[in-house]
Amino acid sequence: MSLIVLKRTPSIMTFSRPTIPVILVLIALGACSKKSSSTLSPTAIDSLKSVFQNINNQVDTTWAAMMQDDNEKMDNLHRILQEVEYSGNYNHLKLDSLKGRIDQLKNARYDQQTMSNSEKINQYDSLTNQVLGEITIFTTRLDQFEQYPIMGRLLQEVFEADERVLRHRIAYDRSAKQYNSFIQSHQDALPQIAKQAALSPKPLFELQN
Repeated sequence: MSLIVLKRTPSIMTFSRPTIPVILVLIALGACSKKSSSTLSPTAIDSLKSVFQNINNQVDTTWAAMMQDDNEKMDNLHRILQEVEYSGNYNHLKLDSLKGRIDQLKNARYDQQTMSNSEKINQYDSLTNQVLGEITIFTTRLDQFEQYPIMGRLLQEVFEADERVLRHRIAYDRSAKQYNSFIQSHQDALPQIAKQAALSPKPLFELQN
C-alpha cells in the first residue's frame, strides 16, 4: 500500500473563501468603528454583537475540528502499535519506546495560548514528523506487515488526518484574523458588544513580519 508523504507547508494549500455573510456585515458595519460607543444605536450594537458571536463561533468550531483530527491521528498511532502486538513478532523494546514517543507528542502539543510561541509549534511539527516516520518504518518493515492490512489502512488514516490538521490551521488563521480585525476596529464598543473592556488578539499559525 502506498502511503501519503506530507510536507508540513500549509501555505501552499488553497481553501474555500471566508464566510461571505460575515464579511459583508463587517463591511457594512465598518463605519460604526469610527464612532464612539456612546453614539451607536441599540440596533447597531445588536448587529455588532451578532457579528462578533458568529466570528467567535467560527474560531471555536475550526479549533475543535483541528483538535479532533489531531486526536484521531494519535489514537490511530496507538492502534497501529496494538496491531503490531497482536501480530506477535516484533521488537518489544522498540515498541515500548514508540508508545512513549506518542505520549511525548501529545504532551508537547500547543494550545490557543501557547501557540503564540512559534517555536512551540515548530517543535511539535518536528516531533510529529519524527514520530510518524519512526512508526511508519517500524511497522512497514515487519515481516508480517502484508498479512495485517489494517496496519496499512491505519497508517493511511494517520497521514490523512495529519494533512487535515494543516488545512484546519489555515482556516483557523482566517477566522482568527477576522476576530483580531473586529476587536481592533471596535475597541470603544467592546464593553457593550462583548461585556469586556478589552480583548487580546488571537495568535496565528502563520509567521508575522
